[in-house]
Amino acid sequence: MPDHLPALADCNQSFLCHFNNIEQKRRTASTAQQRTILKRINSRYREYLGAVRFAEIARGEVLRSVNALEKYLVEAKALEKLDRRFNWRSDFCGSIIPEFLYCAFNAVLRARGIEALFATRDSVVEISLAGSQDGGWDVRHKNQDLSIGLREASITQAGNTTTFVVPVIAMEVKTNIDINKLNGLDFSAERLKRTFPSARYVLVTETIDFSLKDNYASGAIDEIYVLRKQVRSQARRNRAPLQPEVFKSLFEDVATLLTTESVVRGHVYSRLTSGKLIHGQSQHKATNEP
Repeated sequence: MPDHLPALADCNQSFLCHFNNIEQKRRTASTAQQRTILKRINSRYREYLGAVRFAEIARGEVLRSVNALEKYLVEAKALEKLDRRFNWRSDFCGSIIPEFLYCAFNAVLRARGIEALFATRDSVVEISLAGSQDGGWDVRHKNQDLSIGLREASITQAGNTTTFVVPVIAMEVKTNIDINKLNGLDFSAERLKRTFPSARYVLVTETIDFSLKDNYASGAIDEIYVLRKQVRSQARRNRAPLQPEVFKSLFEDVATLLTTESVVRGHVYSRLTSGKLIHGQSQHKATNEP
């Protein structure tokens, strides 16, 4: 990472979606107004990164960093209105929270001694036998906001080898989720689990726009984290700030899941002591052994 952005020093630049979004706009700016806006954006972005403390997040202290994220989001949303090149279609503001989450997960998991693997664009979400007489495999890819795993696997298709991160948890990050989007994401979760049945699929959104009367536990989505604890209609009248406790819960849930999955389960005979052959040993040992 560039030396002038120390907060991102431990991050892989290919996963810094907001940083890369700004850089792409800087390289292709075509008017004086766009260049002026980019100078303001760069200044605000550096201030924001100077206020974020990923080392604190790794210790469970999220308040300062979430407040800095909220402040930068407000500033960025104001700046995106100044030129259509920065509007929602360009994913300028939409890339802020996904980048924050990647950097936070990277710090949290490293602090726990977990060398996690990350994937975003072109993630493998489904593998199935091809229906043609030639056989082989159909490999389906999808751009995900974040997929986290502990190992890679490879599959050869028509002489071409695809190496991919085996997902432990797949995550979509949205500004708002309405019922149509929710149904589409539930199908995406179902498709992912056909190939990776033990993977978790979670949604992270600022607000929601669907009825809370329905029970969503029967779907393929494992959890929905609402960062502002608001429905969209409330947020339009008086938007609540990002809620630090939701971020803290998200970080802890993901860290616990990856910690459990990282434990070596051992030979089947050694698992008989718990009487549970699939999950028993990992659940008992995850908090007691390295």
